[in-house]
Amino acid sequence: MSEYITHDENDKTAWKCVCGNTPVDAGFFPCNEKGDEVEPTPEEWKKPLYICDSCGRIINKETLEVFGKKNL
Repeated sequence: MSEYITHDENDKTAWKCVCGNTPVDAGFFPCNEKGDEVEPTPEEWKKPLYICDSCGRIINKETLEVFGKKNL
């Protein structure tokens, strides 16, 4: 069964991770499939993935599905 993040109840443009992290807490950063942070350029950021800086979940920006997890 797939896992998805949601939007913050008070700000529909802000994400809320399964762990409770939001952009104003630890935040989310562009990453590759391994969860390594990258610059959001076409050369480095091949897929629209973000990592939760609190728990390491890797999130697909387009679907909000958890793609994987990096151990932090």
